Amino acid sequence: MNSRSTVISVQEVTWMALLIAMQMVLSKLSVGSNTLKVGFSFIAIGLLGYYFGPVKAAMANVLADVISNVVMPSSGGFFLGFTFSALVAGAIYGYMLYNHKVTVWRSLVTVLLITVVVNTGLNTIWIHMMTNVPYSALLITRLPKEAFSLVYQTGLLYIVLKWIDNSKFNKIGQ
Repeated sequence: MNSRSTVISVQEVTWMALLIAMQMVLSKLSVGSNTLKVGFSFIAIGLLGYYFGPVKAAMANVLADVISNVVMPSSGGFFLGFTFSALVAGAIYGYMLYNHKVTVWRSLVTVLLITVVVNTGLNTIWIHMMTNVPYSALLITRLPKEAFSLVYQTGLLYIVLKWIDNSKFNKIGQ
């Protein structure tokens, strides 16, 4: 079996571990206030999807979420719903970016799916379940942030993937 099958090679495990570590570090780096916080962990998740496809990216993103909550727990604590969101996000990034040409359009559609399905949909449900704040109130406050995220994440994801695609790093994991 080759490294593209369901078997994960040592090389893939190594690169996944580096990207998981990168995702964990980037998840702690953000700019802005609580209302409009700009984060960068999506870049590492996007790279997992780009290099390894939907199944492996989903597994790696779940692993990153669990390890993150053990090593660097957040104030809200561990919640399985966010782990499911990590699974879905990894699968979307993998499905949309793996073995596809890097374009602005593909980057936009990928980030749009993540923004609508995961961030605005699932994560808002999880926050509602944890805090009992009405879903509609959460949604109204989260929509401007998600609209802004759509723009900057699309741009950054495209720039990073285009650079990777044109560099010697475009064959990692293969």
